[in-house]
Amino acid sequence: MSRYAALDLSTLPQMTAIEVLSFDAMLAARLDELEQRLAERFTATKVAEIMALARNIAASPMRYLNEAAAAREIYLTNRLNEAVRAIFLASAREGDLDQIGANRGVVRKILDDSDPDNPVLEDDDEFRARIQLVIESYSPHGTEGSYVYWALDADDRVRDVAAYGPNHEVTPAIVPGNAEIVILSREGDGSAPPDLIDAVHANLIPDKRRPVADKVTVLSATPVAYRIEAELQVTSAEAAAIVLAAAQASVAAFVSKRLAIGRKLYRTTLAAALKVDGVVDVIVTEPPEDVPIGPYEAPHCTDIALTVTAITGGWWNV
Repeated sequence: MSRYAALDLSTLPQMTAIEVLSFDAMLAARLDELEQRLAERFTATKVAEIMALARNIAASPMRYLNEAAAAREIYLTNRLNEAVRAIFLASAREGDLDQIGANRGVVRKILDDSDPDNPVLEDDDEFRARIQLVIESYSPHGTEGSYVYWALDADDRVRDVAAYGPNHEVTPAIVPGNAEIVILSREGDGSAPPDLIDAVHANLIPDKRRPVADKVTVLSATPVAYRIEAELQVTSAEAAAIVLAAAQASVAAFVSKRLAIGRKLYRTTLAAALKVDGVVDVIVTEPPEDVPIGPYEAPHCTDIALTVTAITGGWWNV
């Protein structure tokens, strides 16, 4: 089945403008430069005497000065690295990402404003994906990405979107001139209420956003319920509470990232999410097998039950 897929920004090569930070390398470079400059004015014996202090005596003022200079250089280089990252979509974060979004006419969603002082905002990953997708909205020819963008733009409650047409392998097949837009809500089990469906439909049908001959149908994703039950095996009973808290946070993030239409849930990736520091093995009992998700469906976790068991290790666990 074909789905719109933007360039995976994580696959881009490391930016050459980003310098690797190494205090030891910067200090060594400064000491080498110091030695070269001293050699221009002093004898080799005197240079060796001074450099012996600078290189080997921690309490030497010469050593102090060069360490301080190297530290300031690494702080400055790191600041330059952050400035470079701030101007690229793949690496910008927080306020810098908001600035990039503003340049493209995209603003971060407010997901919950019940507390005016601490509103819940769209996270960087989702916001970055919408910024990347906005170029698709420039097309009036009903591209898959265009439909996805305008559906996401319609209402802050929309979590995920899938756009299907005659060329997609769905059952029943979609006839030419029709587009089916499936939306997943952030609220409840992900089912989209009628008012959300209407809002998305209204945002998709202006002629500048879709071919005039397209008939657009907006549907709610069907939630596929599953629960998570797993046993975490650890060798340190004393650290069980800490390990359990870390595993609960990790699996909660896992569940949140899997809130997507048509994305199958694999037990192997679930087990990987649960294997946090301190866990030596994971036994997943629920779900009993991979959870298949159809093109009009989305996974919905109803419960998470984790237990921790201390197992007997060997001398290497002491």
